[in-house]
Amino acid sequence: MRFKWGRTSVPRAVILLGAILLGIVIGAGAAPGILGHHSTSSPSALSDLIYCTVALLFVALGLAAIEFGIDRQHELDRNLLNTLLEHIPDSVFFKDRDSRFLRISRAMARHCNLSDPNLALHKTDADIFTAEHAQQSLADEYLIVETGKPLIEKEEKETWPDGRETWALTTKVPLKDRLGRTIGTMGFARNITERKQAALRMEHIALHDAVTGLPNRVLLEEKLEEAIAEARSNQKRVAVLIVDLDRFRSVNETLGYCAGDRLLKLAAERLQASLPEGYTAARIGGDEFAIIVPDLPDEEQLEKLPHKIQEVFSAPFQLDGNELQLGAGIGIALYPDNGDGADILLRSADFAVYEAKRKGCGRHSFYSPAFSETNGRQQKLESELLQASAHDEFVLHYQPFVEAHSGRITGVEALLRWQHPEHGLLPPGQFIPLLEKLGLMQQVGRWALRAACYQALEWQRMGLGSIRMAVNVSSQQFDEDNIVDAVVEVLTEVGMDPKMLELELTESQVLDDSEATIGTMRRLKRIGVSLALDDFGTGWSSLAYLRRFPLDRLKIGGSFVRDLGCERTADEVVKSVLGLGKSLGLACIAEGVETRQQYAHLRSLGCPEMQGFHFSRPIPAVEATALLRSARFQIHGFSRADARAMRVSVASAAQAP
Repeated sequence: MRFKWGRTSVPRAVILLGAILLGIVIGAGAAPGILGHHSTSSPSALSDLIYCTVALLFVALGLAAIEFGIDRQHELDRNLLNTLLEHIPDSVFFKDRDSRFLRISRAMARHCNLSDPNLALHKTDADIFTAEHAQQSLADEYLIVETGKPLIEKEEKETWPDGRETWALTTKVPLKDRLGRTIGTMGFARNITERKQAALRMEHIALHDAVTGLPNRVLLEEKLEEAIAEARSNQKRVAVLIVDLDRFRSVNETLGYCAGDRLLKLAAERLQASLPEGYTAARIGGDEFAIIVPDLPDEEQLEKLPHKIQEVFSAPFQLDGNELQLGAGIGIALYPDNGDGADILLRSADFAVYEAKRKGCGRHSFYSPAFSETNGRQQKLESELLQASAHDEFVLHYQPFVEAHSGRITGVEALLRWQHPEHGLLPPGQFIPLLEKLGLMQQVGRWALRAACYQALEWQRMGLGSIRMAVNVSSQQFDEDNIVDAVVEVLTEVGMDPKMLELELTESQVLDDSEATIGTMRRLKRIGVSLALDDFGTGWSSLAYLRRFPLDRLKIGGSFVRDLGCERTADEVVKSVLGLGKSLGLACIAEGVETRQQYAHLRSLGCPEMQGFHFSRPIPAVEATALLRSARFQIHGFSRADARAMRVSVASAAQAP
């Protein structure tokens, strides 16, 4: 037999040799003499005894050597464990079946404000955390011990007796002995408090208005659906009020946007203070607020509410030494009388507030089906929109992306416009919702994609380089089963390099964190196109999808850019997005840059790329061609007057023969 040289090979050889000798002695008949059947004084008996003694000695030496080797291995294992627990940056712990700590790492001791890891010995979570957190941990560990199944990467909120809250990503597994019996639990916990707090901040930003801190339209609709569902179950009624401030626009025009934002904040504080507990106030637009009245009281109480709100806003506001007189028009819609869903109810309240404003300042109106007749122009517009594609009335305008430090044009965004035969050039806000309502967005969106790609290729042929062409994708387009095929078809038809195309996805409409969405985005990435997240921060800004989705660029929403320098929250949001983009390897661009001050502020924050009226309005292809030939903006000291002069120059160049 061949033995490998190792910790136990020599001792095993010694044991084997002793066993062989013992076998020889026994086989030779020595055992009877040893056992007393022959006199031990005879020479043969003495010889047999010596053989047996030597054989047993070999066996004993071998066993002792193995035990020594095992002790050394155990000592090495203990040293390795001690070193690990001393230096690992995460919390590591071992517990018995009753969830009492057996050992913890030094990092966990620091996390629990213990000066020495040994101080945790025999303690439970109840001795360190609040009872609520301790009970949850105990329940998890009881389940692990009973079932033998591990708990993998659970996000846990740790609550402490001093009121602190921390977050940990915890994995717990059964702790077993040498026989495979479960004797407790072993766990690893990573402190993710900073990451979780950042995610919660972004979630709060996504669901709340940056100026007033009130819920925004997204959160309002969620709360309204909840109120409707509860009212449906309990056969109750719900009211929605839309409050539109009177004379607010004049404040913006005379005192500026920053003063306007401060006034909105004061108005929101007054509104919230005037509402009974349980009512929800939200800001849903520029100078519009909404109120949800759950479990509607009697009609008399409801009639008093708009008068109370109008009294609140009729009192003068003091702002920067100015006494400002506002007022409010209020529209009211009821569930189930005027609609059975959040969208319908808000639209009904919107019709009602329009009617109230039409009557004059400080008026309120309950919704009536007759108000819908005022929507006749929209219905006419829908009819005309159905013919717009056939009459080639859609056009694309282009707005440049500008590198902040150099003024170099880095690309353009293609923006859809409707050249209406009567009303002239209409912006997308006036017809995109109608296209989606009529189910035409896929058809028109594909036309826009094809036209933008042909234009990018034309610019390339003119020697203007490989222009990055950004094209918006609506939720209806993205939900198509064949969106990837449609992009491939257009790129193949045009013969354009996919790297020149960037698709802009709207956060609040497209990103639902589903496997289907992620799969579609990955297939688009495999084609070679880049993906940008438009209006980042205005929807549900989850850090989880930013990590999961194959994005290339974040576009900071214009609503945050507008409030830079006026609202500290806006500065924090922009800083957070820039930092987030950098940490995730995503490029960032700020849109809606309208003033020199906004440009300078963004540049001081390190924003690398910008877009907005400060540089250029969206312009037709002919003017965009002349603009691209100029290659860059003279960015240092660049003003809106300079931008206007450049546009005049560009227009002249475009008209030159």
